[in-house]
Amino acid sequence: MRETTRALAIAAALGAAACMVACSTVQVGTDHDPTANFAQYKTFSFMPMTEFNSITAGRLQAAITKGLQGRGLQLATGTGDLQISVLARLSHEKQVTATGFGGYGARGVRWGTGMGTATVQDIPVGTLIVDLVDSAANKLVWRGTASDTMKPTASGEERQEELDKAMTALFAKYPPAAGK
Repeated sequence: MRETTRALAIAAALGAAACMVACSTVQVGTDHDPTANFAQYKTFSFMPMTEFNSITAGRLQAAITKGLQGRGLQLATGTGDLQISVLARLSHEKQVTATGFGGYGARGVRWGTGMGTATVQDIPVGTLIVDLVDSAANKLVWRGTASDTMKPTASGEERQEELDKAMTALFAKYPPAAGK
């Protein structure tokens, strides 16, 4: 009975660890011009997004607009105080998934064959680079990057949700704290 409880506890811990690995989280980073006065920026507009198709550009604009509006900025009808430039980069990471069979039973006696398999996959990783450019000075004042694994089979709604989450996380770091 004690061995069964221990085996179930180990299986539950392994299952939880697998779920944490499987659930990806966006990684964000920012940089800014320490001399910029971010309090002066009230509006924003988008530079042309020629790198993206119209569907992707629309999703990006919606996610960025939502993120910036959550930080107190408003979308301008003309040229805003800040102009938004968006770039994307795609890379691949190797993911190795190992499965096996075998273990230890009562009193440390090994059971099973100890055989296993390993599967190697290329996982696409997308990085969005969002630049905020001071329109008056034509100078980059803030840059944010958001990276996450991409799910090629995601629906349009799922892609929009992921972009919204990524931009919310990214713009949580805007405006930068004074003196940082």
